[in-house]
Amino acid sequence: MKENEEEKKIPDHDWYELVKAGEDAGWKLVWERVVEPESKSMRSAEMMDRFSLSAGDLMGMLYEDMIARRKIDLYRDDGGSFEGWLKRYVRGYILNADPNPHGEISIEGAHSDSEDGQEELILPDKDNNVERSEAWNLTHLCFRDLWNEDPERAYIHLLKTRFMLSSDEIRDFLEISSAANVDKIFSRSIQFMRHAWDDHDRNGILTIKG
Repeated sequence: MKENEEEKKIPDHDWYELVKAGEDAGWKLVWERVVEPESKSMRSAEMMDRFSLSAGDLMGMLYEDMIARRKIDLYRDDGGSFEGWLKRYVRGYILNADPNPHGEISIEGAHSDSEDGQEELILPDKDNNVERSEAWNLTHLCFRDLWNEDPERAYIHLLKTRFMLSSDEIRDFLEISSAANVDKIFSRSIQFMRHAWDDHDRNGILTIKG
């Protein structure tokens, strides 16, 4: 109980650094304080059910944006709480799942709720579905690079980011010597994915490394 209270009191800057580094402790708080509460909120639960969107889907999209696409670097701690900033992204994913294009918002320009309780919507100036598809394809491409380079590292990356297993769970499941080693392997997988993303994005070539 005391440990959970200490986790909740973590300063925004420290939490931001943990999330940016892909640390399990940081992303655990993202799940507990951002993704899960929003997915269960009255304003989001019905829409998520209507558009077949799960909390795991939201977590995956958030991880993709923050880590793979490096949008974590856009956060400025003088512009509001880190928790609120992440929630605007998650809320944006839910609104953008609406097939009605007039109900979409620009996540980059998302604002907090207006005074009358309605979302402040910004007319879209891009095709969010196309951008999401391209990012998803590029993420898969980078993951294939990672798998070709080191299958164990890729497997741990998958268990962490898609199945939300803890380092202890992965240690036991894969019979790795320690949770610390799991964290080291996962950290290397993130670094590899970042470099692979930059390589493909810079070259604009959808080829797989051998």
